[in-house]
Amino acid sequence: MTLRIAWFATAKGNSSRLLLSAALDAIASGELDAEIVCVVCNRERGRFPNTDVFFDLVEAANIPLIARSSGDWRKRVGGAISDPAGELASWRRDFDQHLFERLALHKPDIGLMAGYMLVVTDVICEHLPCLNLHPALPDGPVGTWQDVIHQLIAQRAIESGMMLQRVTTQLDRGPIVTWARYPIRGLHFDQLWAQHGDNDKGESPLFHAIREAGASREPTFILQSIQSIATDQVTIPDLNDAAIGADITPLVEAPA
Repeated sequence: MTLRIAWFATAKGNSSRLLLSAALDAIASGELDAEIVCVVCNRERGRFPNTDVFFDLVEAANIPLIARSSGDWRKRVGGAISDPAGELASWRRDFDQHLFERLALHKPDIGLMAGYMLVVTDVICEHLPCLNLHPALPDGPVGTWQDVIHQLIAQRAIESGMMLQRVTTQLDRGPIVTWARYPIRGLHFDQLWAQHGDNDKGESPLFHAIREAGASREPTFILQSIQSIATDQVTIPDLNDAAIGADITPLVEAPA
């Protein structure tokens, strides 16, 4: 049965558009048995160029777009800025309720957070199985992709990875659905480590090489994960499940 997806993205950079475009291409070719029934964004048109280009893609594909600025919402109600690592401000549940009432009309089976920069509240994640792409191995760093890379360099890591997690109200701590690993040593990496391995704060050539190694694999990882779920090869764990997820590295690294 075709998997119905509510696609969440803040669309700050180009990666959100590339991920969505890859998914749409795979659906059109029959490679992916899924349908993106709506796109949810916590930004509105006319504020950020990258987000507007993302919206153009959504609208060209005739996908219903649910776009509401979380920043405008917060200012309107006089709410506090939330700490993602702490307790979320009370207005966030109202904001999520607004989004959920609209996305639920499209009857999604899952929500996919592909570059969505807000931690969702229980209003969404306890009523819809939501999956989040996190750019690290299951035992790897938490935080933004920038935080992850800085920590990898500080730890002088030899590999990194990515995982799809069931979203909970705790940042990057949900049950793992799928994951994959890739090396950040060898080939051109060794010279970059020798030149920039002591810089774990800035955005050095090593930083950018690690980012590229992960970002270039993300579309394939997302598509292989979704297809594995759609064909029942992988199941989505319950919120309290301690599952370590399925290693799909061979699928991600297979020649195109």
